[in-house]
Amino acid sequence: MGVANLMELADANTLGNLLSSVASPAFVKTPVMMNHVHAENMPSGTNVLKLRKKDFLTAAALAESTVLAPDANGELVEGSLAVSVTATKCAVVSGLTLEEQKFGDIDFNRVGDEHFTAIGRFVDNDALSLFSGLSTSVTAASVMTVDDIMLAQMTIYAGNVPSQNADLTFVGAPRAVYNIKKEMIQGGNAAFTNPAMLDVFRGEPVKANGFIGKIPGVCDVYQTTGLATSGGDDVNALFHPMWTFGGIFDSAPLTWVTNVGAGGFYTEIASAYFHDIAEWNDAAGVKILSDT
Repeated sequence: MGVANLMELADANTLGNLLSSVASPAFVKTPVMMNHVHAENMPSGTNVLKLRKKDFLTAAALAESTVLAPDANGELVEGSLAVSVTATKCAVVSGLTLEEQKFGDIDFNRVGDEHFTAIGRFVDNDALSLFSGLSTSVTAASVMTVDDIMLAQMTIYAGNVPSQNADLTFVGAPRAVYNIKKEMIQGGNAAFTNPAMLDVFRGEPVKANGFIGKIPGVCDVYQTTGLATSGGDDVNALFHPMWTFGGIFDSAPLTWVTNVGAGGFYTEIASAYFHDIAEWNDAAGVKILSDT
């Protein structure tokens, strides 16, 4: 594939496709979050968008001739109505000498794939970093257990978070997922000793998007190596997909090729992407701290 045709890669790869289809070798972080973030397209001509909140008002009975003052959430100020996101760019640049292009074994398709993979991990890590900002937390006694996740589930539902016909999502570090799988397979939790329920965790490889399996009646389970740590603990999270985090995303990365130097003997291949992700509804997520 020629250098000039690398532009076609940018047109053919949306970020959504990138994050859901990147291969998951052992040494590469597995992007998991793109399908669990409320995504809005970047508007034409601006990089700023307000994510409108929902279900933040409360009704009350009202007797005749009684004046009802606004409740705690009734003051319709900007902070209660929306979260503002501002897209900024991330970028990756690769350089090729004329000798590398003429005598090397550079595969320009691979260069494009590596650019998009790097951008995907960057965006994924942006979303994962938001776990630390969740106000509510559960701390495992040492290792992660199913009960820790169920406690987080109860907390979310007790906050009247809308179900929106979606299972909750748990995103955990490899050690946390290992301990959950071990507990379920060994029958340490009586609620999950049915072999049919355990099949989703037996012998399942990590899917390209980090999916491991389900804890029946609780959540979908995803694994990643991109989590933050705090005081020696991994910051895992249980949250409502498409309700807890929201963001603004460009339709696809931009890629361009430039010949540099007086003789044009050096080629730069650059890719950039505009996005921003923020916590949208704090009550819809719980961070779960467990030993690293």
